Amino acid sequence: MKFKLVGKARVIIPENDKHEFYDLKDVKNSIFLAGPCPREDYDDDWRNEAIKILDDLGFNGIILNPTNKYYDTEDKDHLSKQTAWEIEAMHKASAILFWIERSEDHPAYTTNIEFGQWFDKPRVYCGWT
Repeated sequence: MKFKLVGKARVIIPENDKHEFYDLKDVKNSIFLAGPCPREDYDDDWRNEAIKILDDLGFNGIILNPTNKYYDTEDKDHLSKQTAWEIEAMHKASAILFWIERSEDHPAYTTNIEFGQWFDKPRVYCGWT
């Protein structure tokens, strides 16, 4: 399992620059950050602020961040790999935090479907603008 340290927080993203998806088999004590992902400007991702907040609060678990800057729109198989990683991560997470930002850049269409699948489960939290 590979992760990036952000302060004390350990962050796992879907894949590396070689298009290898990270294994989630040993994930415990984790929060999955669900919600719209940026399509281009990865520095403008709400998750960056969420990770900083969790670190400032002293969260010492794993943060599962589905934002994938290596996502390959030309690879038809890539969507299924990304989706499978996210589904596994959500099932393994101790908590799922949805942030539903309604904006032109982040319409949250896929997030609507995901939230609909998870909203009545324990350990699911939601915020919106």
